[in-house]
Amino acid sequence: MSEAASGLNLDPDGDDFILSRTGDDGVTARIVLTAADILDLTRSALALRERDLAERQSASGEVEAVLATPVETVALHREMLGDNLLLTFVSPDGNRLAFALPSALAADLVERLSSVLATQVAAPARQ
Repeated sequence: MSEAASGLNLDPDGDDFILSRTGDDGVTARIVLTAADILDLTRSALALRERDLAERQSASGEVEAVLATPVETVALHREMLGDNLLLTFVSPDGNRLAFALPSALAADLVERLSSVLATQVAAPARQ
């Protein structure tokens, strides 16, 4: 993987990964992570992000801070085993995030999307 602006770098190493960061002093710290560790790290980072956003909420609660990733394409497939629909979002930089939606939840999502889109079409254009 390419080096991020933060100076973090994650590279494959056989079945594992090496997470490295080079400090301002030029010293590089490295840690070996398994694929399971990467998933745990992802979940932890998302939880930390949500906690940070919650701390930025206005006292009135009228405005909600949201970190949103642009979506370039969407894929939808039925899960081979089970009753889920697999909804995959792909960002412009190629990152993919897949969700397994139970059919009932997918039907609710369709209704909500239709309602929001109908409201959006009916609303006057902002200038």
